[in-house]
Amino acid sequence: MNSRKTIWMLWMLGGMVLTGLTACSGDDDATDVADDGVKVRRITITQTEDAAARQMMTRASLTEGDGLTASWTAGDGLMYCNLSRMNGGDVYSGGLTAASTAAASQFTGDVACRAGDYLAVAYPATTFTRNDTYTITLSGQDGTLGGLATNYHYVYGKATVTAVTDATADATMEKMKSLLTVCKFSFVDKTSGDAVPVKTLSISYGGTGSDAGKYPQTATVTLNSDGILEQAAVHATGVAGSTALTVTCPTAQGAVYVALLPTTAQRTFRFTVSDGSGNTYSGTAKATLTEGEYVEATGLRLTKQ
Repeated sequence: MNSRKTIWMLWMLGGMVLTGLTACSGDDDATDVADDGVKVRRITITQTEDAAARQMMTRASLTEGDGLTASWTAGDGLMYCNLSRMNGGDVYSGGLTAASTAAASQFTGDVACRAGDYLAVAYPATTFTRNDTYTITLSGQDGTLGGLATNYHYVYGKATVTAVTDATADATMEKMKSLLTVCKFSFVDKTSGDAVPVKTLSISYGGTGSDAGKYPQTATVTLNSDGILEQAAVHATGVAGSTALTVTCPTAQGAVYVALLPTTAQRTFRFTVSDGSGNTYSGTAKATLTEGEYVEATGLRLTKQ
């Protein structure tokens, strides 16, 4: 995830789930090994060397410094879905775990597969109700960096099963991609310039469009569209919401961290902040949010209501 500073019009703002999915191919020519049948095997998924060098892994901890850095903790849970297994509408999916505590880790689990299968890998662990889509949620965020890293930093990868034995399988996975934008927000009183502590933050689209005053609470991730999509073509698409996205912090805090959907162009956002002491502040700003980026939006000026 790249760090950037961005200008939200009207005010200056200072300014990843890794799941392993494994898939099995149903084609007889997918492998030339003697036993080319689909069966449950113990798999080890390894990032390619180039990907491991470039990819900022994300899971249990996100640390803010020069941007965001992240690490896996041994035992972290992910989910896979076999994109090559779509017989009769059955879903071939299950859990994977990080093998080590490190910036880059292998992932292991029991999968039904054979050589040549494609696996979708997702973090945080999710439920695949179909082989071609899954749903992520944006509601329920608590504004903390730890809570975001554990529950809302959605990361997607596509792995390929490269070799199998009777009981084991090996797979490689390229650089993963973050599906959302991680934003750090802080606010000041437009009149006094004083910092505004945040107990609750409501975010919605502004303007006069049909989604004004609303924000998606969920999004769908499509993996197949007339064939298995390449990783770069997989994105989170918001499901139209009927209310604003509300972030409720454990206690009033100076800055909040929120995972938001990327935008295809500049959008107007409306913010409403409650400081926990009976005061409410609101305002709007414009920005373009890019998939996989970390945006520091600090010092956003709001008007006291």
